[in-house]
Amino acid sequence: MRKNKLILVATFLITFLLLVACRTGTSRVASDDDYEEIEPQAVEDENNDGSGLSGTITFSWWGNDRRHDVTNQVVDLFMSENPGVTIYTEYGTWDGWQALIAGDLAAETEADLMQVNFNWLSLYSPFGTTFMDLEDPIIAQHLDLGNWDFHYIDLVRRDGIVQGVPVGMTARVPLMRTDIYNAAGLNIQDVNTWDDLIEAGRIIQEYHGDDVFALSPLGASSMAYMVFSYIKQFTGLPIVNENYQFNYSQDDLERGFQLIQDFKDNGVMPDSEFDADSINPLNPMWLAGHYGGVSDWDTTINSWIENLADGEEIIEIRPHFTTEDALSSGWMSRPSLVFSISRNTRYPEVAATFLNFMLTDQRAIEIIATDRGVPLNTVGRAHFDAAQLGGEVVEANALHAIAETMIMNPVFEFPEVRDVYESQLMALFHGDATVAEAAEVVYTTIQAAINSEIE
Repeated sequence: MRKNKLILVATFLITFLLLVACRTGTSRVASDDDYEEIEPQAVEDENNDGSGLSGTITFSWWGNDRRHDVTNQVVDLFMSENPGVTIYTEYGTWDGWQALIAGDLAAETEADLMQVNFNWLSLYSPFGTTFMDLEDPIIAQHLDLGNWDFHYIDLVRRDGIVQGVPVGMTARVPLMRTDIYNAAGLNIQDVNTWDDLIEAGRIIQEYHGDDVFALSPLGASSMAYMVFSYIKQFTGLPIVNENYQFNYSQDDLERGFQLIQDFKDNGVMPDSEFDADSINPLNPMWLAGHYGGVSDWDTTINSWIENLADGEEIIEIRPHFTTEDALSSGWMSRPSLVFSISRNTRYPEVAATFLNFMLTDQRAIEIIATDRGVPLNTVGRAHFDAAQLGGEVVEANALHAIAETMIMNPVFEFPEVRDVYESQLMALFHGDATVAEAAEVVYTTIQAAINSEIE
């Protein structure tokens, strides 16, 4: 794969002025202007008090307010124990964050330590040159890759070079409201197949009325995950093969897309006119009990539960729906998040030491808890388990951890590829395309999108 510098530069030029004002992260030690005025040698001299580690780095991530709060607590704890170190933090919500980071990478102004998405490694560092090689001897003195099972480290190699460390593994899981199902005479334990779910949709509508549904409207990404998991189940094939050729026929796509039409036709989920709000944990229809379930990454479970009255009592985490003739489980997992160190950092030892602290220190683990999922780092996981952290997040994570699971190929989440299938699924959802029309468009255009992204 190539790092398409032209695309990155174009993204930067188009989005920087619009998005930079929206970055809600802050410098927690000094203002951004102060930071920019510090001369490199002055920073080193000022921070070096003779006690050991010294230097100034920036650390960037996206997330919700809770993630910002707990991560900043860990930063403060580390700096309190390393007075020679200054860490500036930059953070914001997901909206617009990828475009902002693409601009930073194009301009080589990215943070020293970055939270990145799994697919960004292939998109922005296909040859392993954008981020530091974490097997570099300088890094190895401060960050022990032996604390990860080797196959997890292999997931983040690009052209043989380790471009980050995975925080955890994640997959989308169904979170079902037992109160809505039980009231309609249904036991959620008996709803295991897609056909079971469709039948439950009919029964729930008969009991609750036509404004209560077995599932939420899902949203483009969740809808695509369900459809392609279903196709993987009845074909037994991953989305692309080892040569990046799309694996599914037009008939496969039609059968997969028909699932969404069946959901709409049988009250499993509403049509596009029912709910104009975003499908998230604060969706008013979700909070008011109009949806009997959602499908989302296991790392988000706490948000879905904590915003409901009696959420812990009425939410049940379920295995992936399946089909009677399934050739595979349909689970598609990937690293939830990755931490990478910029190749441009002046203080790799500071970034690596802080990263090791965040992922292995008992106090840091207890502060962050499940905010970035269940730790893969074996030292961090031992602290995590000893503190009995996790609850529903651990329960959900275990479902796909013990199942036959396909690691999601990063190309599935590349922007051009996602646009092909998500646009057609949304056209189907909105009634602007039939199943056959949507399947044909995807079948005839997705390979070109894949080729464009990987060339």
